[in-house]
Formats: sequence, structure tokens, C-alpha cells
Amino acid sequence: MLSGVDDTDDASRSGDLGLLVLRLALGAIMGAHGLQHLFGLFGGPGIGGFARALETFGYHKQTTLLSWVTGITEVGGSVLVIAGLFTWLGAAGLLGVAVNIVFAKFHGGFFQGSGQGFEFELLLGVVALALLFTGAGRIALDRNTPWRRRPFPFAVGGVLLAAAASVVVLTLTR
Repeated sequence: MLSGVDDTDDASRSGDLGLLVLRLALGAIMGAHGLQHLFGLFGGPGIGGFARALETFGYHKQTTLLSWVTGITEVGGSVLVIAGLFTWLGAAGLLGVAVNIVFAKFHGGFFQGSGQGFEFELLLGVVALALLFTGAGRIALDRNTPWRRRPFPFAVGGVLLAAAASVVVLTLTR
């Protein structure tokens, strides 16, 4: 960024490795949930079971469609985040899902001990938000893209996209 500054020093490499770890963890966790929701893998409920579960969280309209949209967003966003390809778009999708889950579980309290807490989903959302603003790092397919060199405008766009999607989902399905 600054002329004469070498961005290949140890701190920069360490930061890129840290971003890769965050991307892999977020993508693996959210992707596994998406596979549970879509296909019933890993002991998940599949589309029908997930639609019924959504009803217990206050979603009463279009729950099957919402199940598909949520599962596809979780899997697709996770693939993008893991690969570091269109990371801002994948992170925005995962942020939107996390916001809706936090909203749905908010009445259950913060801590997971009750089975209804939202602390875990909040953490996933914060990681997605952080990746929006930092970008994927240099260990990514996004390495030579405008959104890696100037992540802030794309981050703002991603936050607005996640917020708009969350409002649409909450408005149309509750």
C-alpha cells in the first residue's frame, strides 16, 4: 500500500495465514450446517425437517423455500469463502444467514446452555463481518482482484447486501 514497503514480511505472511484459518473454519462450520439443511448429512434434518425447525423459531411463511435459500447460501457462501473467490460475496451471504439466526434465537438469551442461545451464531457472523473488511488475504484465488486491493467499498456493499437480504427474509417469512 505504501511505496517502498514490502508487504511480504513475516507479519504480513502471518496475517494471511490467520485469514486462511478464519476462512477455513467459517466455511467448514457454515458449509456443514448447509449440508445438514439441504441433504440431511451429518445427522441433519434435510429440507423438510429444517422447514419444520424454522417454524419453531417464528418463521411461518414459505419455510420450505427459506430452507432451500438458507442451505444453498450456507454451502455456496462457504465454498466461496474457503476458496477465497469472491470472498466478499460469500462472507456477505454467511453474514446474512447469521443475522437471521441471531434474530430468531434472540429471545432464548445469549448463552447456548439453554439450547436456544445465540452466542455461537453471533461469533460466526462477526467472523464473516471481519472477513468482509479484511478480505481473503494473499492465500486465496481473490489475490489479484479489485476487492482484495481495495476491500472497504466491497465490504460496505456486502454489509448492505446482508442487511437487505435479512430484512427481506424477515419481512416475507415471519
